[in-house]
Amino acid sequence: MDHETKYFLYVILFLGIIVLLLQTLVVPLIEIRLWRPDLILALVILLGNRFGSLKGSSAGFFLGIIQDSLTGMPVGITALPKAIVGYGAGKMHTHKVAGSMAYLWFILLIFLHELLLYAFFQFKTNLSYGVLVYTRAFPNTIYTLIMLLFIQVFTYKYLNEEYHA
Repeated sequence: MDHETKYFLYVILFLGIIVLLLQTLVVPLIEIRLWRPDLILALVILLGNRFGSLKGSSAGFFLGIIQDSLTGMPVGITALPKAIVGYGAGKMHTHKVAGSMAYLWFILLIFLHELLLYAFFQFKTNLSYGVLVYTRAFPNTIYTLIMLLFIQVFTYKYLNEEYHA
């Protein structure tokens, strides 16, 4: 196993446990009505952006399955959207997207995740897809982006290639 893969496993284990704990213990306290940030999604985007599409999609699927297991959601309902977003974030790494363009892609990836999640979630509720997108996907996208920026500040040392080249 090469150094980069070992470092990826260390980071996903260490940061994954911290973010999973924060998602289950702290996020319900900062929830605004039905709007809640997805810290796990923010970590998946940052991991995909740092390590590439294969590791990003793997991290998204793995952390999504664990998130579904800890919540009352059906197992797999967030794993697929997180895997797709992790793959997209990894393509940002491949194409060397940086600066303000990276933040635009972060917004688009978070919104894509929310669209996919609520496409699946609409079958469990009697609300229409349009209502779910308008009342939950848009606010959750903004809230998750804000939390992604906080996580990026605290994990910059661990998720920057300059430190671990």
